[in-house]
Amino acid sequence: MDSLTELVRMLSPAGTVDLHCRFAGNWRVDNAAAPAGHLPYHIILKGQARALVEQEAISLRAGDVLLFPHGSAHTLRSLPDDAGGADARTPAQATRFNGLLTEVTIPGDTHPLDMLCGTFVLGLPGTMLLRNLPPVLRVATAQRADCAWLEALIGMMRNEAQAPEPGGTAVIGQLSTALLTLLLRALIAQGGVTHSVLALMADARLAKSIDAVLRAPAEPWSVASLAAVCNVSRATFARRFSQLSGETPLQFVTTLRMEMAARLLTQDRESAASIGEHCGYASEAAFGRAFKAYFGVGPGSFRRAARERRSAAAAAMATGAVKDQEEEEEEDDQDETAG
Repeated sequence: MDSLTELVRMLSPAGTVDLHCRFAGNWRVDNAAAPAGHLPYHIILKGQARALVEQEAISLRAGDVLLFPHGSAHTLRSLPDDAGGADARTPAQATRFNGLLTEVTIPGDTHPLDMLCGTFVLGLPGTMLLRNLPPVLRVATAQRADCAWLEALIGMMRNEAQAPEPGGTAVIGQLSTALLTLLLRALIAQGGVTHSVLALMADARLAKSIDAVLRAPAEPWSVASLAAVCNVSRATFARRFSQLSGETPLQFVTTLRMEMAARLLTQDRESAASIGEHCGYASEAAFGRAFKAYFGVGPGSFRRAARERRSAAAAAMATGAVKDQEEEEEEDDQDETAG
């Protein structure tokens, strides 16, 4: 199994598409910070826009995907530059639930924009795969041969959003989860993301160390043995590894073991002692101490909290389904009254 597949599995992501936006004219939309473990994203299907994230301004065009690894607050606004300033007034927007997602329309005669907005919800917030990443990542898929499948997937998501069919929610969910993996693959390919696991994975030699630890987490790894896997000297490996990842090789090994253990604990299949042994700890007590030092709670408390999150998520999904059904019935009643 390759590293990216295994690291994405540790995330246990669930993807959603929440909004289909059609904006025109002068507009501005402010997005508050997302809860922990929630990664908002925006897909520009057609048109142009500008994103403001902290002190950074990013120009967006068709084919761009904007991802917020830490759920940072941000603003989206229209082009040209002076169209969506602080004093610009956004026309009243119209919203409609189409049975799958909410369609949002802002009318206007210029600069039409077509955009999908969604969220990746992680089963393991704060994972190493996202640590040290910048507040926002932009993936430009247009005219990139290595993004052909990503463009195709986005096209499928757009088609599902525009014309909901039976099973559409399941299709959108699966497509959006695949979207996260393809975005991470594209980020690795394009490079430029420093001090992160993605930077390590973009280095052909050092990526072998990630594969090795994932395959055998219980191995008594040392800087020397990891350097040997990568076929470089110990000093070169340690220096280059720290430059790219922002942590030492042995810190990385501990982090990877802990997050593998966390994923196994959420699955409720093995005992804590068995999981600890799988991740390289000779005793349950040693595993418990290391786990608590990393997560702030012991394995038992972590497992109980994970169960509670799953129960709460299931309840929220059930409530949302009922609400969507009620809204759909209300719209049908209004249509009948109007008729």
